[in-house]
Amino acid sequence: MHKNKYILLITIVLAVIALIFILKSSKTTMKADFAVKDVSSITKIFMSDKNNNTVTIKRLDEKNWQVNDKFPARNDGMAILLETVSGLHVREPVTIAGRNTIIKWLAAKSVKVEIYQTVYRIDLFNKIKLFPHEKCTKVYYVGDETQDNQGNFMLLEGSEEPYIVSLPGFRGFLSPRFTALESDWRKRVIFELKMNDIKSVKIEYSSSPQSSFEISRSNKNYEIKLLSSNQIMNGFDTLKVFNYMNSFSNVGFEAFLNDLKKSDIDSIVSHKPMAILTVTDIAGKSKSLKAFFKLAEFGSVDEITNKPITIDRDRFYGLVNGEKDFVLLQYYVFTPILQPASYFKMNVEKKSKEK
Repeated sequence: MHKNKYILLITIVLAVIALIFILKSSKTTMKADFAVKDVSSITKIFMSDKNNNTVTIKRLDEKNWQVNDKFPARNDGMAILLETVSGLHVREPVTIAGRNTIIKWLAAKSVKVEIYQTVYRIDLFNKIKLFPHEKCTKVYYVGDETQDNQGNFMLLEGSEEPYIVSLPGFRGFLSPRFTALESDWRKRVIFELKMNDIKSVKIEYSSSPQSSFEISRSNKNYEIKLLSSNQIMNGFDTLKVFNYMNSFSNVGFEAFLNDLKKSDIDSIVSHKPMAILTVTDIAGKSKSLKAFFKLAEFGSVDEITNKPITIDRDRFYGLVNGEKDFVLLQYYVFTPILQPASYFKMNVEKKSKEK
C-alpha cells in the first residue's frame, strides 16, 4: 500500500515537471524578443564586429566584470549596457520593401551579440530551482541606426525578419552601446588607492628638477624628500600632504590611444617626459605614469594675449600600465596631483600663528 503511494507521488511530480516543460516549449513568444529582463542572471556577453574585433565581458561578482579575461571592466559602461539589454523594445518590423536591403546591410555591417545566462534544468514556479548551468539565451545582430536616429535595425539569429529596435525613454540610437572594441570596455583608472593604502608618491619633473619630490609614510608620519638635493623638507604643511595623498582614490584618463600609428606614438614618447609619477602601495606594488606634452591644435591662440599656443592646455599624453597603454589625460583631473615640491611648504603667516 505504502509502495503504491510512493509510486503515485513520484508519478505526480514527474507529470508536473513534464507539464511545465511542455508549457514552456509551447508558450507563444514574440519572435522579436530581444530583451533580457533578468540581467542579474547574465554571466557573460560576447560581441564581435565585421572588422574582426571581439570582446568577451564576464561577470566576476555582483558589481564587477572582466574584459577578455584580462582587464577590469568599466562599471559605468556595464551599467548602461545592462540597462540597454534589459529594455530593448521592438518599435516596428522593417517594411517588406526594405527587408532584403536591411538584411544585406546587417550581413555587411553589424555587431553580433551573444548573451549568456545562468538557467536551471528544473525551475518550478520560479521557486524551486535545480541544476544551474550557463546557457547562451540570446543571439542577435545590431545594425545601423534608422533614418530618424531613434533606433537601430536588428535581427535575431535564426529569424528572417529584421526589426527596428529602440529603448523606451531614450532619444537616440543604440549601436554605440554595442561595441566590440576591447578598449571601450576597459576600466580607465590609473590609481585607485586610499590614503592609508599608500606607502609613497614620487614625482620627477624633467624640466624642473628642484620641483621633484617624494612623499613617504612610516606608520602615521609623513616625510617629504627633495629629489634634487636628496634632503628632507622641514616645516611642510601637513594638511596639504593629507589632501594630496587623498587625491589618488580615483584617478583616471579620458581615452585609450593605442590605435594611433606606432610611428606617431614613438615620436611622442621619444621626448623626455614632462613628469614621471610613481605611486607605491603598502604591499610594495608600484604603478607609474609617464606624462608627455600634447601639441596644441594648429592655429590655437591665447584668449587673453592673442598669442599663439604651442602646447595644449587641456590635455596631455601618458604611458600607463607598465607602459603598455598610451592614453589621453586631462589637466583638470591631474592639477591636484602635478604639484611642485614648494606647494607643501608652510607659509610664513601660518608658521607664526602656530608659534
